[in-house]
Amino acid sequence: MPKRMKVERSPNYSYYSDILWCSLPLVGMSCYFYGLRPVLLFLTALLTAYLCDCALAPLHGTGYQSHEPSSECFAALIVLMMPASISYPIVIAAVIVAVLVKEAFGGEGHYPFHPAAVGVVVAGISWPKNVFSYPVPGTQLPLFGEVNTTLVEGMNATLRDGGLPSASTMNLLTGNVSAAVGTSAALVLMACGLFLLVRGRISPLVVIPFFAFVIALPWLFPNLNELPTFSLPWEYIRQRVYLEKYIVLSGTALFGGLFLICEPVTMPDRPMSRIVYGTMLGIMTHVFRTFSPYECAVCCALLIAGAIPEWLDLISHRTERIRFMREEEQRLANAAKTE
Repeated sequence: MPKRMKVERSPNYSYYSDILWCSLPLVGMSCYFYGLRPVLLFLTALLTAYLCDCALAPLHGTGYQSHEPSSECFAALIVLMMPASISYPIVIAAVIVAVLVKEAFGGEGHYPFHPAAVGVVVAGISWPKNVFSYPVPGTQLPLFGEVNTTLVEGMNATLRDGGLPSASTMNLLTGNVSAAVGTSAALVLMACGLFLLVRGRISPLVVIPFFAFVIALPWLFPNLNELPTFSLPWEYIRQRVYLEKYIVLSGTALFGGLFLICEPVTMPDRPMSRIVYGTMLGIMTHVFRTFSPYECAVCCALLIAGAIPEWLDLISHRTERIRFMREEEQRLANAAKTE
């Protein structure tokens, strides 16, 4: 019998597989609050990504590659950043956009922008009321058709208007709040983040600067109606702590910091570049969260920052080369003096 050829896996196969595994408990938490609709949305997105890959892969001269699950990973991330009440056509459209963005630049390993972020932003701009309106936890949503239940705005809308949401800390930790499928249960998110960190899927050089600025900027410049326009950082501590709680535990900041910004293709390679990249993402996330009417601040920030990783790596490489040359010149000068 002829031997079967061994198919080599994609270099990032393990990363995408871990992200897909981590998406399962988040979908499970959403099912607890809304019924089985999130599971069907999840499966629909995966099937759409698979069919798109089968249709577009021949453009590169190859067939569908089962060892390269990036499209399915992006589809899962899109569902996790959308409400459980979202319609199936919108999910399908967002996934198609994500796969097209990936394939337009040459397929896996070549795209400059995070495909899932592009899919969510395009869907959010096209259907903002559907993408950024959320059902009340405990509402059993129908499996098919449009959802006619009451939908509410996300908590970022309250924060953007200078107010504080009323959700308790326990509800934020357990996901008993109106939010996207995978962004509400902070405890589950942090457990998944710890798993990804242990597995080496999260780069501290990117994540630490990102969260440092996501937390520091609202503390220094709080947007709260009950505070004066200008106040010192050590004043109104209680109000600032409450504000930070909602910024970190609600919306997409925590989810984006753990699941999106360390994507291996769009993230820079050099240590200093990663620090600058994470810093830029943190600053831009704060700007979009404060001034944008959309809930996907991290996705918007990724679209802007996605244009600079290679440039950052180039500058870092040149800087290291200049430093090495100077150190080498100094070493040779010292050796000449010794002789």
